[in-house]
Amino acid sequence: MKLPSNGKGSGLWQPAAVVLLISSMLIAFANSPARAEIVTDLKGRAVSLTKPAERLVVDDGRMILALSFLSADPVALIAAWPHDIDRFGRELYASYVQKFPQLDRLPKTTSNAQDMMVEQIIAARPDLVVLSTYSHPAEAQLRQLDAAGIPVIFVDFVSDPLVNTDKSLEILGKATGHTQAAERIVELRAEHRAMIARRIGAAADHSKPAMLMETHASSDEPCCNSPGAAGIGKFMDLAGARNIGDILHSKPFGQLNREYIVASKPQVYVATGGEYMKNRGGLLIGPHFNAAETDASLQSLLQRPGFSTIPANDGKNAHGMSQQLFNSPLDILALELLAKWSHPALFSDIDVEATRQQLNALSAVPLSGTYWTE
Repeated sequence: MKLPSNGKGSGLWQPAAVVLLISSMLIAFANSPARAEIVTDLKGRAVSLTKPAERLVVDDGRMILALSFLSADPVALIAAWPHDIDRFGRELYASYVQKFPQLDRLPKTTSNAQDMMVEQIIAARPDLVVLSTYSHPAEAQLRQLDAAGIPVIFVDFVSDPLVNTDKSLEILGKATGHTQAAERIVELRAEHRAMIARRIGAAADHSKPAMLMETHASSDEPCCNSPGAAGIGKFMDLAGARNIGDILHSKPFGQLNREYIVASKPQVYVATGGEYMKNRGGLLIGPHFNAAETDASLQSLLQRPGFSTIPANDGKNAHGMSQQLFNSPLDILALELLAKWSHPALFSDIDVEATRQQLNALSAVPLSGTYWTE
């Protein structure tokens, strides 16, 4: 570029010329279109965002748990959400409302267990819709959102959490402009997973104790809900346990009959539940229950026909944990518990409570109260 002359052959700029040039450059920069951020979601879709998303519509209330690791005010990021409080957990919901009372006033939208209502989403004026990979919006509905200028991304904290939770955190971090926060929680989770995998791989004894995990465990309902080889089943495998529910193959969940359970002789029994199981004869665990109440509900499960004969019931290998430890970044706590319960000697030094404090240091809403048995 040829510099303007001052007319005297010196090639020096006059102050007025410099000011004029800088002003022109600033105007041109201000008028140039914003550089689009390309976010690739879990379905491999490249989604263009002109700016970090500030108003999200989500199809699963549990996603706010992930957002709490990205933003100091995760509720401010939500334009509308499904009020699926039992999925979210009444205890967790109460702790979020205590810190963010506006959560109770958020507009409601349909969950991934229902048919999407596009008009409802558009009315919330989001700049991004976040859907679960296992939800099935019609292509026509996605086109409607696109025509309204509302981008859509897909994430997953449920179907394959061992693989997809960290990816989903990174996707949400990039989409909302919180990439550093996403990197911090992903790094912490990776360190803890790697430690467990390393010890299991280096152990002299490679035997895997048979484990029965009974999700939504209940004395009043048919026995027994269990993870298959997918989903939570992958956590059990990484923790060094042999999931007797693997006969369900790639199903994330299914039903095991009592006869099969007794014949499989599980050495470790893990029941999951929470306050939502209060009227279903289930495991009662969470901040609203004391240790005696939790223990009594666990013992009731172990007194069902056939359970008195399983090896896990002979010693101290029957345990309970809240279902709310799954389907969010909190699941690293569940993984450590499964490792300790499967191989107590190998993981005797793991302090799950210390891990909770590490997570709490990164979360907008710390997890407090009883979420697993000791």
